[in-house]
Amino acid sequence: MNRRWSLEEKQRAVERMRSTRHRELAKELGIQKKQLYEWREQLRRRGKEPFAEGQEQQLEGENRQLREALARKVLEADFLQGALHKIEARRQGGGSTGAKASTTRSGK
Repeated sequence: MNRRWSLEEKQRAVERMRSTRHRELAKELGIQKKQLYEWREQLRRRGKEPFAEGQEQQLEGENRQLREALARKVLEADFLQGALHKIEARRQGGGSTGAKASTTRSGK
């Protein structure tokens, strides 16, 4: 008899794969071992695979570090953009081509 498994039941089974021999778990559930692997892949694709203990905190820490790194890079980019604008303004404001300006000679 083919039984329909709910998403929650699949998630619990996949979670138990971390701590139980897959063959024993499949036998206990009355399914083939291959089915466990298919469920795990389905959940992974859907983003519903449960995290291992401590993995969620690790990912949150990594996420925090990446956000901080991004914030630093945004500040650096803003600083460099401002410096570039100042340099461009000086070049345009002078109106010169970089040649020496001519001066009038004193009446000596």
